[in-house]
Amino acid sequence: MTEFLISIFSSTYDILYIATFIVAVFLLVSGIDDLFVDVYFWFYNFFDRKRLNRFRYANREDIEKVPEKSIAIFIPAWHEANVIDKMLINACRTIQYTNYDIFVGVYPNDPETITKVEEVSKIFPNVHPILTEKPGPTTKADNLNQVFQGMMKYENLTGKRYDIIIGHDAEDIIHPLSLKIHNYLIPEFDMVQLPVFPLQVEHENIIHWTYADEFAENHTKDMVVRAHFSGFVPSAGVGTAYNRWLLEFVGTSFARNIFRSASLTEDYDIALRLALGEAKLLYAYKPFGIDASTRAYFPHSLRAAVRQRARWLTGICLESWRNVGWVGDAKFKFTLYRDRKAVITNSINFFAYVVVLYLLLYEAVRWGFAEGALLPPIVTKGTLLWDLVIVDTMLMLWRLLHRFIATRRVYGLFAGILSIIRVPLSNIINFLATARALYLFAQAVFKGKPLKWDKTAHTFPQTEHAPPSAEHD
Repeated sequence: MTEFLISIFSSTYDILYIATFIVAVFLLVSGIDDLFVDVYFWFYNFFDRKRLNRFRYANREDIEKVPEKSIAIFIPAWHEANVIDKMLINACRTIQYTNYDIFVGVYPNDPETITKVEEVSKIFPNVHPILTEKPGPTTKADNLNQVFQGMMKYENLTGKRYDIIIGHDAEDIIHPLSLKIHNYLIPEFDMVQLPVFPLQVEHENIIHWTYADEFAENHTKDMVVRAHFSGFVPSAGVGTAYNRWLLEFVGTSFARNIFRSASLTEDYDIALRLALGEAKLLYAYKPFGIDASTRAYFPHSLRAAVRQRARWLTGICLESWRNVGWVGDAKFKFTLYRDRKAVITNSINFFAYVVVLYLLLYEAVRWGFAEGALLPPIVTKGTLLWDLVIVDTMLMLWRLLHRFIATRRVYGLFAGILSIIRVPLSNIINFLATARALYLFAQAVFKGKPLKWDKTAHTFPQTEHAPPSAEHD
């Protein structure tokens, strides 16, 4: 057995060395731009935090002084009978705002969801089901366009005009003060994105917690930096408010394609088009000192997580690359690169695990058996590969530290510690999602198969109020 292993390792030495070198280089390149974002964040956080996050330190009382504009909340719904009524009732009972209506896009071939929405509308007249023309599922973007048309028909019937449109999903817990915050910030800004954080659940739900870890880092640090650095704030699809009049301006065909119907990530697409049109986009983390984040359950199963993340990757990395290309100034291109590099980094991170495991087995044989001494080392001190491995290791520890800090900031110390353990699982999920995204996109490009709304099943907490946050600064 030992001779067999030595024979295998000896014959694959060159391949292992080249693979290790390639992984080390890619990890270095990716790690450097991650390091730039981290340094940027901490520099401004220490020396000019009010400029980095302008509205966090504004007076909370200010949001009460602005007269209420008319707000329309859009909720696309396909097979949401299990959650939509709970979500709507919770929203209507907890939102601290009066001048708003909720428009829910429902499909003619989904009678259960239609019934639930109609039942709630009898209790709360500001809830309106909008029946789409096509049976479901279409894309989420198509659903939202149908809702937009339904809203305009309602405007024509009532004479009411909405100034702000807010996007949410059927499983969302909407923060009670979020509408007041959007009301204050628009129309000074054309799009306002509030943070999104997965709900705090039992730590056994490890798949859900991988979302919590990633959203914590992205929405407490990365989004803050990109908003300040480039001005391009991607919409998360929920907790996003738009200046209705500008949104209508960037659309086409009388609101039939405001949200690009063929897109799987219509939220990212509309934000990108707004940014390219030099609209003013804002990411507001804890505006006015309020933890005004949208909370929701995220997938608990591996299959659901892979499907959802594959849709995100397809839209953000692949569709936008094909449809828009590389546009804007250097800062804008850097932001696009940060979004799109996921297709490569997700693959390299997984490949790195394979290489490291093989390398560890190689070294175990080399040091554990006398015959193994004949095997040359892969990483030798004083070589370029040695230096790359040392730097990559330091960058990895730096990344783990920031994952811990971010998760602790939102969910507390214990969750922060566990986030370090969950990193490999996050990387495996992201690799599987990348593989699925590339497959589906190739099918769409080469075989003409349409990309459909590949949604996941949703759940809603058994409560009428958003649970308290466990944020730690």
